[in-house]
Amino acid sequence: MIPTKANIAKLNAKKRNKKPQVHQKIANTFIENAIHKSNFSALKTIYYLSTILSEVDMSNMKDDKIVGIKIDKRAMLNFTELTADTIIKTVKRMQETAITFIDENDNTIEGMNLLPRYKFVPNKNIVEFDLYVRIARMIVDVKKNYTNINIKNLMLLKNSHTLRTLAMLTRISQYDEDIPKRKTMALDELNLFFGTKYKSWSSIEREIIKPVQEELNKSSTLSFIYESNFERLGRGRPKFKDIVIDIIEPKNSKKR
Repeated sequence: MIPTKANIAKLNAKKRNKKPQVHQKIANTFIENAIHKSNFSALKTIYYLSTILSEVDMSNMKDDKIVGIKIDKRAMLNFTELTADTIIKTVKRMQETAITFIDENDNTIEGMNLLPRYKFVPNKNIVEFDLYVRIARMIVDVKKNYTNINIKNLMLLKNSHTLRTLAMLTRISQYDEDIPKRKTMALDELNLFFGTKYKSWSSIEREIIKPVQEELNKSSTLSFIYESNFERLGRGRPKFKDIVIDIIEPKNSKKR
């Protein structure tokens, strides 16, 4: 069939309609990489920025433009419960973090810094941040993905592993109703997720899983129960196979 102008227009329209889906894929990647692999203070800083940026009107701004925000440093310190020195070190590391965007429709690859510019004004207690609109919108999406817990209460968490686990539980809670809200992870997957190098399940359970579960039960409307599975390989002791994590909502938690 010879392509007509009408057919070409329809094909182009279909391509344009697919772009938001690619953007959504990128947004998920941002959460998994920029959030999960960040250190504890960077996580708190990103969550704090999400509350500030959600009040900025970016509806008519293009993705490659810069959005600038000014923050009261005292308010930021009070909210995040971080020290000034820690925040300065954190934003320096964030500036070195690059996000790569891959558009599957036109095979383009684009890179942006997580935080292109920052400025601390000590005498005026002002902190200035410049971010690409594309990054800023994704940070706002982070806040939307945490409606199960107030961002301020999230700042009270003391364990970086708890923040990472909460992010995972939040994503699982958004699965479709016909999909079980659970996650199965082997030992190497657990180490990769938490950034650890434990050689045994008992160590991860003692050092990570149980403390995280306890903190979530106290602070979050999302927590979990888990079951560890083992397999017998010969006559020796059973070998750890994986852990199955199921979401629960603690009875003693309050809606936030």
